[in-house]
Amino acid sequence: MRWSKTRIGVVAITVLGAVYGTAVALGAPPMMTVDTGAKLTVLAPKTGTTLTGNTLSTRVSLTNFKVDCRYAGTPNRKGIGHYHIELDKSLINMFCGPRASISMLDVQPGKHTVEFIPAANNHADDLKAMKKISFTYKPANPLPAVKPLNFAGKPAISIVSPKPGATVHGGFNFAVAVKNFRLSCALYGKANVKGYGHWHANVDTTTQGMMGMGTMLGMSCGRSFHVSLAGIKPGQHKFIAILEDNTHAPTIGAQASVTVDVK
Repeated sequence: MRWSKTRIGVVAITVLGAVYGTAVALGAPPMMTVDTGAKLTVLAPKTGTTLTGNTLSTRVSLTNFKVDCRYAGTPNRKGIGHYHIELDKSLINMFCGPRASISMLDVQPGKHTVEFIPAANNHADDLKAMKKISFTYKPANPLPAVKPLNFAGKPAISIVSPKPGATVHGGFNFAVAVKNFRLSCALYGKANVKGYGHWHANVDTTTQGMMGMGTMLGMSCGRSFHVSLAGIKPGQHKFIAILEDNTHAPTIGAQASVTVDVK
């Protein structure tokens, strides 16, 4: 998983060290890469497309590779993973279906690129298999820019379900409550806007891999995320909810965790 351009710099790196309690060296962070053996073909959009609407629809075909988001954030399995979509080299999300869509909210009209990258379970990108498509965004009805939000208190996230010590099997809905923060799907991967973002669900740790993405099960812009236990061994595990800004950088101090028994 690559870093968005907005996160490369001393400020972003310093924030990471403060949030995760880890020593982070200054300078550009290392890039996580892997050879998945995947063959990726972009069926839509076509290079040179002019987008007049406000949603970019995508479609890909992947061969020599099993796409299965149930294992995201768990130990790598040969030939299994998912794929990432990046807009102008900034991560939007991970995907497992052949079709996806990207909102053009807060995207300036003009020329842009969309990148499709096979990835291992720990979100390491297979850059050799990456495909890049160029398109022009020329909206017939431009979307209004998102305005910053000011809340009286600091952003916070708490876990509603499961309860501490609960027993889970197969999968469960990881439900949260968010305060002083507005969740937005449309702003995934866009420039940061004060008061907006989403949350990531991690298992056991937030320090494995770059940005803690190695153990990220998925991200959500809603009040819950369905956790698959397909790649998680039985026993006690900690599930962590972390508020993130649009660029997938964590909001300082805004995280919560719960320990449950996986059967």
